[in-house]
Amino acid sequence: MQNQNKQTETISLKGEVIKTYQYEDLMVFVYKISSDEIPLDDFYMVSLDDTSTEVVWGAGSDEEEALQNAAEAYDRMPPNNDDFNPFKHALETLRGERL
Repeated sequence: MQNQNKQTETISLKGEVIKTYQYEDLMVFVYKISSDEIPLDDFYMVSLDDTSTEVVWGAGSDEEEALQNAAEAYDRMPPNNDDFNPFKHALETLRGERL
């Protein structure tokens, strides 16, 4: 196999918080991700901030899909003390807003 020269390019993505959901000391953030530099369909990322760290849990083509993916990923984690899934609650709130 021949060694091929590969070029890399750096691009910038914009992340804008479009919605937050708060549950006691937990914050769920929904980001809309877009780019002005390349043709890219906007997508959404969902993170959880527990006052010490913020971790991305899901992504999708819209807010609902991103929250659903985050809720499913959170459910796959070992059970915690209260079995509270903040993403499921955010998803229920979002669906309630749409009724």
